Amino acid sequence: MRIWAISYSRGLRKLSKHCPQSAVAELREAAAACPARARKDLSRILYYLGLALERSGQPSLAVKSWASARRLERGGAIGRVFARWVNEYGMRRMQSRDLDDYCAFKAAQVARYLSKRGLGRFGSKAERDAVIDLITDSWRVLQKSGFLRGLTASRKMELFHRARVQLPFLYLEDALETPSRAITGDFRHGSAVSVRVKPDDRCPCGSGLPFRRCCGRQASCLELEYGSH
Repeated sequence: MRIWAISYSRGLRKLSKHCPQSAVAELREAAAACPARARKDLSRILYYLGLALERSGQPSLAVKSWASARRLERGGAIGRVFARWVNEYGMRRMQSRDLDDYCAFKAAQVARYLSKRGLGRFGSKAERDAVIDLITDSWRVLQKSGFLRGLTASRKMELFHRARVQLPFLYLEDALETPSRAITGDFRHGSAVSVRVKPDDRCPCGSGLPFRRCCGRQASCLELEYGSH
């Protein structure tokens, strides 16, 4: 029997018994042990890992798992999950379009802030709360300005990345940075040559999704802070 299949079966049993946190541990172990060449098996593991994360109150990390599964297998259950739960920014769909926009704006600003911090994370809860409050205040100003009306998700995301919130530890040179397009490799042909990809272009990984919803999706604040743990 395949080694990863043991953890996978345990994970499904835990999930069926409404023990999502235990299921997360088993399914993560299965995903780590499953060989990359077994694309369908790995996609199925990541799909159920996403369900376990969703049910354990970690929707942002669930989207990360589903996005990985979607790159491996385009149709079926994972395709339906993506359509239902993942918004145009590649993040967990919220109760309204305004909340989707706010979460994308907040994540873009947090990503910029943490990229300037030595450890890549907040030093304390007080620092995090102060930064989020400043970002939220700036969001209210942006929302009231009317700049977002009629814009597509990709245009909004471009604006979110260009916006400069006055945050601690960020200096004048940050305001002078010129935004650049994302660069990614052409994964379909195993090419080492990089290609420039626009947000609405098909993702080069072959998932069939727009780049902004796949490899170029906006990571949530939770992923940025804890996704690697």
